[in-house]
Amino acid sequence: MDTKFNPDDYVAVSRDEFIAGTQVPVDIFLKLSETNYVMILKEGAKVSFDQMHFPEKAEWLYVRRSDYHKCVGQTLTVAGIVIDSDKISEEKKTIFLSKAADSIFKEIEHLGFDHQALEHSKIVSKSIQTLVENKPDIAAVINMMSNLSDELIRHAMMVSAISVIIAKSMKWTLAQNLEKLALGALLHDVGMKELPDEILEMPRHAMSRDQAATYESHVHRGVEILRSMPSISDDIISIVLEHHENAPGQGYPRRLRDIKINPFARVVALADCFAEIVMQSPNNPHPKNAIAAIQFIEVTLGQPFHKPAFVALKQALQGPAPLAVKKVI
Repeated sequence: MDTKFNPDDYVAVSRDEFIAGTQVPVDIFLKLSETNYVMILKEGAKVSFDQMHFPEKAEWLYVRRSDYHKCVGQTLTVAGIVIDSDKISEEKKTIFLSKAADSIFKEIEHLGFDHQALEHSKIVSKSIQTLVENKPDIAAVINMMSNLSDELIRHAMMVSAISVIIAKSMKWTLAQNLEKLALGALLHDVGMKELPDEILEMPRHAMSRDQAATYESHVHRGVEILRSMPSISDDIISIVLEHHENAPGQGYPRRLRDIKINPFARVVALADCFAEIVMQSPNNPHPKNAIAAIQFIEVTLGQPFHKPAFVALKQALQGPAPLAVKKVI
């Protein structure tokens, strides 16, 4: 047992990274609970998971943050973006992001999602936080979003987490794709930072045609912000541009039908809508619980999203969800 355990000092590594019969370059830990971790392999020991009483569902193991580069080499790829893992910053430049994530995941637990999918989403979220902390351009954009509105960054974190849960339920397994999805979802409303406060604070039903057009311009504004950043992939740009499109072709800005919408954007579009329904906002003063939100999307809205994604969202929800998500100040 590591008696000095601090979650922020440890990093998750896929179990598949360790090959049977090879020596581990660092101490390896298994997570038993949020505050309880146990060392299962000491540095130099041979990997022999089949000979250990090892939980079959344990996809992730943990190593000390200071040892991370020994596991993954001198570079680390998160969402397809390369960062120097040997120089991962110990300074928490985006503490607010970590706090927002902790708050959001506590709220998501009340919605009734499958525990394993939720845990996987937490791990992907940690990877994205590491990326943001070590990429100044991305950190600057996230900081601008947080300075604009606490509500905006919390919504972005919720959409990011729910997107990963949906994707896992759809059997997406490639870590790079899940991270790319999470990052794109986190940045999906970045264009909002260029909108005037009166538009951001106005319910959609109260907007004039010109005001609605200004609001809808946030997708193009977001693309303009991100396209000058060399580390941002085309898929992330597509998420930002297309997260308000829907399967029947009634969304905006291009009225794309399902088959033409980017696969990542299909997932984020559903997660964005779900988050709007369960979170309190000027457009949603009376948030619904998860089951009511699913019914609203399916019956009232006519389920306008990518069908496999919607089925996956329903499958990821387990049991009753008595609580709607309330805004936390």
